[in-house]
Amino acid sequence: MQRTKLFFALQYVLLGLPLQVSADTPDMAINNVWMNGVDRVIESLVLQQGSQRYIECDVLVQLGLKREKLIQHPLQTKFCSVSTETIQSELDGSLQAIKLTVPSDYFIDRQSETDRLIPSKAELGGFLNYNLHYARVDGFNETSGLAELGIFKDYWMFKNDLIYRDEVEDNQDRVSRLNTSFQIEFPEKYQMLTLGDTFTVYNPLLDSVRFGGISFGTNFTSYPDFIYWNVPTLKGSATLPSTVDLYINGVNIYQNNITPGHYNINTGASIQQAGEAQVVVEDVLGNRTVQSFSVYVNSQLLRPGLNEYNVSLGKLRYDYNYEPNDYRDFFGNVYFRRGITDSTTLGTNLTYSDNVQNIGLLWTQAIGKYALLDTMASSGHSEFGDGYSLGAAVSRSSKRLGYGLSGKYYSPEYRGLGFDDLGQNIKYDNLAYLSIFELPIINNLNINYIERTYYPNSDNAFSDSKLVTVGFSRMIGRQASFAFNYYKDFGDIENDGAYISLNYNFDQRRSANLSYNVDEQVDLSYSRSSIGQNGVDYTVGASYQQDDGSVGYNAYTALKMPAGNLYLSHDDDGDFSFSQADYQGAVVWLGRKVALTKYVSNAFALVNVENIPDIEVYRGLTPVGKTSRKGHVFVHDIVPYVNYNLSFNQDQLDMYDSVPFTSKNIVGMNQRGYKVNFEVERTGLIVLRLLTPEKQTFAVGSEVYLDSNSKEFVPVGSDGKAYLYGVKAGTYNLMLKTAGGGACYSKLEVPSFQAGQETAVQQFDLICR
Repeated sequence: MQRTKLFFALQYVLLGLPLQVSADTPDMAINNVWMNGVDRVIESLVLQQGSQRYIECDVLVQLGLKREKLIQHPLQTKFCSVSTETIQSELDGSLQAIKLTVPSDYFIDRQSETDRLIPSKAELGGFLNYNLHYARVDGFNETSGLAELGIFKDYWMFKNDLIYRDEVEDNQDRVSRLNTSFQIEFPEKYQMLTLGDTFTVYNPLLDSVRFGGISFGTNFTSYPDFIYWNVPTLKGSATLPSTVDLYINGVNIYQNNITPGHYNINTGASIQQAGEAQVVVEDVLGNRTVQSFSVYVNSQLLRPGLNEYNVSLGKLRYDYNYEPNDYRDFFGNVYFRRGITDSTTLGTNLTYSDNVQNIGLLWTQAIGKYALLDTMASSGHSEFGDGYSLGAAVSRSSKRLGYGLSGKYYSPEYRGLGFDDLGQNIKYDNLAYLSIFELPIINNLNINYIERTYYPNSDNAFSDSKLVTVGFSRMIGRQASFAFNYYKDFGDIENDGAYISLNYNFDQRRSANLSYNVDEQVDLSYSRSSIGQNGVDYTVGASYQQDDGSVGYNAYTALKMPAGNLYLSHDDDGDFSFSQADYQGAVVWLGRKVALTKYVSNAFALVNVENIPDIEVYRGLTPVGKTSRKGHVFVHDIVPYVNYNLSFNQDQLDMYDSVPFTSKNIVGMNQRGYKVNFEVERTGLIVLRLLTPEKQTFAVGSEVYLDSNSKEFVPVGSDGKAYLYGVKAGTYNLMLKTAGGGACYSKLEVPSFQAGQETAVQQFDLICR
């Protein structure tokens, strides 16, 4: 680099290129560049003209400076000034360096976002889930079935659900439609559009109701990797390469390296904590700055500037389980929340129908680092008059303490969307809880209080309820746990009780449980589970009734098979007998493959290992099955919106099989299918005999290169042949070097072999010229 720089410097002198803009004689030299006290390990031509110094603009840009802020030399525009009011420079002859002092606003701003996991587009495919149910209760038989049809591609899905019952009322059909919908997701914007049967978004101002129509809104809460709440964003500036750390309550949450300039970093840390935060910035010279502030990080507080919203329009649906077409009141609903600051989120919900009109406001506020306050107020009009609802909740969660207190009041006239004329209206809903962790002896303590009070109604008379529960749990060693719970109902019908449970894990698959319900019942059970996608799970147990001394037995098993799962259970206490069987499976179509598989409840993948049978396939690190005789296997229960790794056991391949990769990551969407193909190439053995134009073999030790640029070679043996292992299909320009330094060339055409076949040995005689 120094020679190149010197060459250009001599050109300026020898060719007489104009350098001066004044009477001062210009000087040009090559110098190392230091910036803000750090050697940046880069050189530049330095032009000295009087008191002004200039260095190459490209070097400054390479060091991260904004080109638009640099001042160019009037004539030599490739040089920029480093002697301005804001940029200072000095020459250090001992180091042959120019030392620059540059403020942070001259550097390019750095925006840092965590990598977003965008789901892959699904292949065109479909599934037909089915759930067959049989139950027998004391001689009475019941049969039912559920069918769920899904067709998908890219980011859309069509679904239709049917249910069958053998016992129905006189005016009901045995087969009834449950749901029909068409759904499109827009993952880059975290939005979803649903046409057909769906439900409104639950929020503190509106209970979820079923309807038929259109729904459009955000769905970022479905994405585990998307941090939508108020995790701190790190902002600042640096004049040197630095490291920035975020600490909360003394624990390092996030660390990143930053370049000089202004930075704005979204940490992407999935945390929910409260306390004292510190941002520590340390540059390469060891200079450290610390900024401290209080935080309350909670998923109920949207990050500033982020909007959560949903618009629903359609007709309310009634008797969902029995009436497929009972759509009644037309309505519209708008829900909206926005993060105002790190500690404040505001929202609203607007509802309109012929029977109910409501408007509500939401306010979520962090009270310093101490607690989270949620308040809501709603006003509405219905045929019962004008009413209102008020609610407030305060909560806090920390490493050793969690508590919450909430209350909600409804006026007698207040009605919500989808209210029932015959229903009984709630007056008060109150909740309180306290959790203390890491206590001596008992470890974890939980206390809960729930209260619900109704307005009087002559048609219905629900009992008011006031329930208190107290419990604690702790580990006993590494394999056993103990829990105690006490409850008391202070409602119209008082009731209380306590139960104790002891659980012991023999290993990851086997466990035993003993529970004692005071004055009522003792239960003992043993369970064994399988880890993989297929296997057998079972539980056997016995119970003892203290009041009459009766003994009962129960058993449960799950047979997990490639074509579905069979669940069997039986309970018998002498006076009462209950048995049931459920079979859950699916018919899946993906690409050109149709198969009987497991019930599709999450994403799934069709994994193909180059048509090779009996290859173990893994989901994460867990084996889920072996490839069929056609080389593929369906992998189920891939959690949607999560980066999942699928792989196979390459040790089961033949030694001549070559693979470019043995694992793939996919990000799926719920109930969609994806094809994952692992390429495997059979390489074979090439026995090569290179001959001179006179058909003579070459001397022993001559070097055969598959490519003239290759450094690896295969020697010619005593039989005049070179043995080439692991050569892939393709065309190779061979080169042979003799001991005397001579060389000749030839061309080798290697055909392709199907993976999994017997090892192919091919012999070639080629003329080397």
